[in-house]
Amino acid sequence: MSMHIKTYHKYIFSEILGPFFLGIFGFILVMLIQILYEFSDFIIMRRVSFEVVLKLLYYKIPSLFVFVIPVSLLFAIIFSFGRLMRDGEIFAMRSSGIYFFSLTLTPLLFSILLSLILWFFTYSLIPESNYRSNRLIQKYFFLNPAPIKGENVFFHDEEGRYYYVKKIIENRNVMQNVLVFDTSSSNKYPIIYTAEEAIWNRDSLILKNGVVHHLGDDSFVVWEGKFEEFKINLPQDFMYIFYRDRTPQEMPTNELKKRINVYKKAGISARSYLVENYLRIAQSIAVPIFALMGFSVILLTGRGGRLWGTAFSIIIAFFYYGFNIIARSFGEYAVFSPFLSAWLPNITLGSLSLGVFIWKVRKW
Repeated sequence: MSMHIKTYHKYIFSEILGPFFLGIFGFILVMLIQILYEFSDFIIMRRVSFEVVLKLLYYKIPSLFVFVIPVSLLFAIIFSFGRLMRDGEIFAMRSSGIYFFSLTLTPLLFSILLSLILWFFTYSLIPESNYRSNRLIQKYFFLNPAPIKGENVFFHDEEGRYYYVKKIIENRNVMQNVLVFDTSSSNKYPIIYTAEEAIWNRDSLILKNGVVHHLGDDSFVVWEGKFEEFKINLPQDFMYIFYRDRTPQEMPTNELKKRINVYKKAGISARSYLVENYLRIAQSIAVPIFALMGFSVILLTGRGGRLWGTAFSIIIAFFYYGFNIIARSFGEYAVFSPFLSAWLPNITLGSLSLGVFIWKVRKW
């Protein structure tokens, strides 16, 4: 009996493996052609070298796996199980006492393995490739990119200092029009620092050309004076508030989590970082959900083959990833919580797939 079980598990695995890799190759090729089309005008007008174009495509490939792996598995299941059903092999296995549910175990285990691989990619490989491809685009495809900056930034540190910055010019490590309200334990009454400019490094903030105001018991200024330079020591992690040279999509997961913790301590909204953090896990879990959706489509329609497999894969992928983009925006703009915005597409597609699967699999 164990040999019999091993045989049909191997057979099912071999059936889905070919279409899976065909889907990987096909979908990546189509998406790379789409990227080339988007940048074709820049390539011709800016005369970007063939080497740079190849490098851009190379850096873009890892980010495509988030889309390609789940959709390719969906395509492989619809294609292979559709053929098995069309040729009567599933009915033959059913007459031998092998239920449809048993046939799904190998693809589902394979989807879990792919999910772990995709999580590993999203941990560091995909963010780094996003960062390099975006720097390449800025350097060769867009001239004179705008400097990275922030405006009207409020934050505080753990020692009781509250900061307001009118403008941050990050590519120069410069702040303009800075106010510091210092209520740290070393002072009996608050001290207010204002400065035209401030320069930061990893562990300190240096105020320049400013005025210091000492407050008294009645909250009026009892003493004030000018300074050319004044240094405030900062916790080391607070460098993450100022150094924002990477978007959330470009950050390794460990840096993303550090930034979330620092932002929470400083009282700064970390919604976009929280959404990205939850989304990386949700995107990995999407692989088994797409596998379950593939089985649901087969049980519901009984159709397979390349045409139907491709059509269903594209339709489902379009719905899922379109929903993903909308839900992500809702999370970043505080319509949904970061957790719900990242997981809502999975919850929706997973519930639908599981419901159809349970409803239909009893007959098989």
